[in-house]
Amino acid sequence: MLQQGEILTLLRHFQYHIQNAVPVEVYRGSVHVDIGMVTAVDEGFVELQGTLYNRSLFTFISRPGY
Repeated sequence: MLQQGEILTLLRHFQYHIQNAVPVEVYRGSVHVDIGMVTAVDEGFVELQGTLYNRSLFTFISRPGY
């Protein structure tokens, strides 16, 4: 399990967040873009509630308890 503020990098990190309904924050560089629940993930993209984010362009941070 990741702690609040840790960066999600592995597929299993995202799968854990899907299974346990743990929200994530999305950043592009240092700019906050979105926060929400991961609804799907694959090697290239993460979906947050209908919006796709390229895993190589965005940073995903664990936000349990948000």
